Amino acid sequence: MHLMSSNCHYPFVSAFYALRLSEFHMDFHKHKGLEIMYVTKGSCTVFLEDSSVQLSQREFIFVDSQVSHRLFVTPDQPCSLLNLEFFCQEKENGQDLRELAANCPEFVDLCRSSKAYHTGTDTRNLGYALKDLISQMENKGEDDPYLRRLLFFRFLIELSKCIRTDGSSAGLSYLRRACTYISDHLTEDLRVPDIAVYAGVNKSYLQSLFRNRLDTTVTDYINKKRLEQAAFLLTNSSASITDIGFSCGYNSRQHFGHTFEKFYGCSPRAYRQLHRTSLSPSTGNAQHVIEEDGTVRKEILESGS
Repeated sequence: MHLMSSNCHYPFVSAFYALRLSEFHMDFHKHKGLEIMYVTKGSCTVFLEDSSVQLSQREFIFVDSQVSHRLFVTPDQPCSLLNLEFFCQEKENGQDLRELAANCPEFVDLCRSSKAYHTGTDTRNLGYALKDLISQMENKGEDDPYLRRLLFFRFLIELSKCIRTDGSSAGLSYLRRACTYISDHLTEDLRVPDIAVYAGVNKSYLQSLFRNRLDTTVTDYINKKRLEQAAFLLTNSSASITDIGFSCGYNSRQHFGHTFEKFYGCSPRAYRQLHRTSLSPSTGNAQHVIEEDGTVRKEILESGS
């Protein structure tokens, strides 16, 4: 990301706001500054050139400079946002990001990132840091350059650590909890909000974890696991196809058959015929007896004995 360079390492805040938006639409635009949008309440959607990101409370997006984007807020879901834009310049202003880079490895990682934008959940105190910085800049009558410098550094530290956490062990822990819940409740009506509550995150963050870590959606992951369970039962049980479908969370044989064929390329019946291994429990009319010396002999068992 274009946070700083060898020549430009003095940050300059070019815009900021803390607003409650009941409805907002803007055209695609891009600008020199990097921009963070942080949701304190409600939800919104940020559209980028080839994707979109839905943000809910305590979620944020950090967009690199010259990346085309637009914000969309609908009347049915008002949104309260903290917003800050900044870029680095050559002109010295008492805030040298090289000092921060020398003391915060997470910030260095963020500077080296090649991503056009980062999204995440506030797992620390990013919201408070951003709010305090905006409040300080808004009160120009009480301007304190040293305090503003400390608050800006604090904001970047919190941002960098949140982004690092979002892509590391904490995210994996939430993902594992969600997958465990899905596995334990495959036969039930699984809803993304319920899975998110169990995992301990909001549903938007859970969806982003599945996209980023597993390259799938929560719904597609659930469907895949149900179909894998169905394939196992078709191969290893004598249950009817209808019963297998119901036991794997499908409410009709038709729905099960259509979904199964779309995923495996054949019907449940054809899959069973192709993959099922028949294991006969019969040894005829003989009992196999193993002697102490390892030899095996057969004893004919009479019917009814």
